[in-house]
Amino acid sequence: MDSTPTCVAHRLSPAEQRVIACFLAGRLPAGQVHEELARARDQLGHAPLTPDPLPATPMPIEVQLSAAAA
Repeated sequence: MDSTPTCVAHRLSPAEQRVIACFLAGRLPAGQVHEELARARDQLGHAPLTPDPLPATPMPIEVQLSAAAA
């Protein structure tokens, strides 16, 4: 039996991205993140987004370091 794990991704709307950015910048307390994300999703005005399935194999990521960082 082949049991390949299923991965699901959710793309954040611009409103959701702003909430996360405010939290990471320290302007939004952790206790308010869930409420603000729910409010951001309500502003979309339609049903919640369906997550996009991720590919089974990870995609390679190339990282370029600057000469100063090396």
